[in-house]
Amino acid sequence: MVSVSYGKYTVELPVRVKLFIDGEEVPSSRGRTFTRENPAHIDQTLAIVEEASIDDLNRAVDIAREVFDKDKYSWVTNYRQRIRILYKTAEILREEAERIAMTVALENGMPMRQAKSHVLAAADVFEFYAGLADKLYGESIVLNNGNVTLLFKEPVGVVAAVSPWNFPLTQAARKIAPALAAGCTVVWKPASYTPMSAMEIYRALAKAGLPKGVVNVVYGPGATVGNELVKHPKVDYVSFTGETTTGKLIMQQAAAGIKRIGLELGGKNPGLVFEDANIEEAVRAIVFGGLRNAGQACGAISRVLVHESVHDKLVSRLVEVSKSLVIGEPLDDNTDMGPLISKAQEEKVLSYIQFGKEAGFKVALDGGKLSGGIYDKGYFVSPVIFDNVDPKSRLAQEEIFGPVIAVIPFRTEQEAIEIANNVIYGLTASIFTKDPARALRVARKLQAGTVWINDAYTQPVEGIWGGYKQSGIGRELGLYGLEEFLEIKQVYVDTTGSLDRPHWRTVMKIDKL
Repeated sequence: MVSVSYGKYTVELPVRVKLFIDGEEVPSSRGRTFTRENPAHIDQTLAIVEEASIDDLNRAVDIAREVFDKDKYSWVTNYRQRIRILYKTAEILREEAERIAMTVALENGMPMRQAKSHVLAAADVFEFYAGLADKLYGESIVLNNGNVTLLFKEPVGVVAAVSPWNFPLTQAARKIAPALAAGCTVVWKPASYTPMSAMEIYRALAKAGLPKGVVNVVYGPGATVGNELVKHPKVDYVSFTGETTTGKLIMQQAAAGIKRIGLELGGKNPGLVFEDANIEEAVRAIVFGGLRNAGQACGAISRVLVHESVHDKLVSRLVEVSKSLVIGEPLDDNTDMGPLISKAQEEKVLSYIQFGKEAGFKVALDGGKLSGGIYDKGYFVSPVIFDNVDPKSRLAQEEIFGPVIAVIPFRTEQEAIEIANNVIYGLTASIFTKDPARALRVARKLQAGTVWINDAYTQPVEGIWGGYKQSGIGRELGLYGLEEFLEIKQVYVDTTGSLDRPHWRTVMKIDKL
């Protein structure tokens, strides 16, 4: 056993992470486990995780199905119960934010300052949807013949939630909280890189009083456990966050059962800096939006489109601020950037850096794999900024998911818009200008689900999250995030009691029968 401490908290490693089925933490029925390493100290095993078998998965789905179909514990009908549990979950996450943030920092590599706010943001999501659980209002329409049409909003059923590792708590909360508010049950497969963070979520739910079987958690590879969950015939809705390639496969699998799906996928997001922009504001937003969590964010600014008249000034300052970032131990409060999540991710990022250099793009800030001291123990990569990048190159077209920024100069507003839109993605974009008319004009023309004006990567729970094109289908957060988990049913009521229905006689002469 190894002890790791932060402030008043100490964690004994490795942590044993079990499956969560029918309200109990249980081992794999096949006895299989896998381990999770610390990305900042790769010789350190953080967790030993129970890997779900297909039998475990089937049991989890069956239980979720039974709870929903039989309305066990009055889960589907008693919205006041759901409100109490969601509010209590938010309260628990806030009370234990620092301890949970330590878990996130250890297995994700997210620096503690960000990890703390990450936990609190997840709490905000649970609280927001707690406030909506009793507001699933339908409609009634009185027709011109005196009859009435009633529109009911009902929970979609059993939800398969597949969440990523980069923001493990908030991304899970965006699926689980609205699903529970709607009255659904959930089978959740978290990312294998962040099992301890997932455990914190389901323990908070259980502590808040969640009835058995409403949320069930299974761990394992996406190719087996994830694949079987998505195509399971007893699952009604699939909510997935991850890379676009996997999203395409999930669409194919869901099609067999005509399942409803929500996909939050990749991005190659532009930051457009116009000639009248506040350069200091733009630079700080780009560094925050592009390099937080070591650039491992689907909404990260990875392309900086800058007007040629302010190009040199912006690049110079962008390099200066990026170089000032402290890269190191996630549990150190002074750290700005931690390690990448894994060896595979590190190799992917380094391959893009190598490509950019071999392609001959100007290296404004040369970084890459760090070495010496703590850097030899983890997957640490420092920011790299390429200048005058060809907008059609891989560096400007493909999602890297790391601290790599491509700078592309432009001359006109229309050129900037065309470059920004000329990718397969459409998740986010940022516009930097002092001209409000231009800001709104450009925002309307950008093909992106979220556009920030003089800001980057701000995600209010009251808003939405989701993308255009190959960045996904559906929306998370806000009222629209709740609608994803609802079905709309029409109930037509005849109020006349009459057998004289003109539309019956029009089609068939049943009055003569």
